[in-house]
Amino acid sequence: MRIPFLILTILVLSLQCKASVASPLVRDKETNILFYFHNIHADKDSSSVLVAQNANATAHARGIVAFSSVYVFDNVITEGPSITSKVLGNAQGMYVGTAKDGYTILMAIDVEITTGPFNGSSFVLFSRNPLRSTRELPVIGGRGVFRMAEGYGMLRTVCVHCLNSVNPASGDVIEYNVTLWHH
Repeated sequence: MRIPFLILTILVLSLQCKASVASPLVRDKETNILFYFHNIHADKDSSSVLVAQNANATAHARGIVAFSSVYVFDNVITEGPSITSKVLGNAQGMYVGTAKDGYTILMAIDVEITTGPFNGSSFVLFSRNPLRSTRELPVIGGRGVFRMAEGYGMLRTVCVHCLNSVNPASGDVIEYNVTLWHH
């Protein structure tokens, strides 16, 4: 009876010792980045293109993005909401209409910063994106300065199908306020 108890005690103590060792994944920096995502739907020079959809669906039928529609994008990101604001980088990825009502997409986005101290670094957001005025997407990784980043992006719709001084092309402007924890 003493030997099983002794073995159990040693096992429990060894697990506690291992749990108290600092994790190599501890994040020591927090970075906040604010930028504006320009999703252009113009006939020419589009930055977002419909590449697949259900044969029975029409683009933007029932809601904003038709169920089963797949879009690929390469969008500019800027410092301000105007397309003529200072360019900070680009966002590449895709989104898929995943709700029959047209108001939820599944979004995969890689944001690359091309200026300043984060030049050449990127981070990835991936999640369900319910198309409301504000929403949240998780950061699931990154490269360069943001290698192994975690965090979240708070998204706010600035305008939809804009054709004005904010965005002279037809498209959408989304504000991204991203908080990253990284090494």
